[in-house]
Amino acid sequence: MHIDYLCDHPHLIEELAALNFKEWGEFRDGDTLEARTVRMRAACGKGAIPCAVVAIEDGRLLGGALLIDSDMKIRPQLTPWLAGVYVKAEDRGRGVASQLVNRIVDEAAALGVSQLYLYTDAAQSLYARLGWEVIEDLLYDDLPVTVMKFVIQR
Repeated sequence: MHIDYLCDHPHLIEELAALNFKEWGEFRDGDTLEARTVRMRAACGKGAIPCAVVAIEDGRLLGGALLIDSDMKIRPQLTPWLAGVYVKAEDRGRGVASQLVNRIVDEAAALGVSQLYLYTDAAQSLYARLGWEVIEDLLYDDLPVTVMKFVIQR
């Protein structure tokens, strides 16, 4: 398995967008698969914000993650964000998510970012194991979530 930029594998954009839409599409009013695909394509930067990375094994997509400016409209002062961390169900439990998260942290560090944010409704323990700290728990779009921060050591 290796982690690479999504822009270097454009044939995977639609698949990753579909996985993200299936997982989180219901939480954004009016979202469509087409709109999610357009946003995924727009996030395909390299060495910049936004950027997207994918985990690939034997040519097969395992999952992906994004580095974006903002992921929570009620916390616009927090930037940038780790977002869209997703691993296919059959590939979970192998450390893929941890590798995706660490790659996004590395990307942010290379850009001079000092702290990174995320929110999650279910993966707090994963992020805590990777060194993320809780900032707050809140209700966001009717979903209880935890906002977390990672301080990048230089």
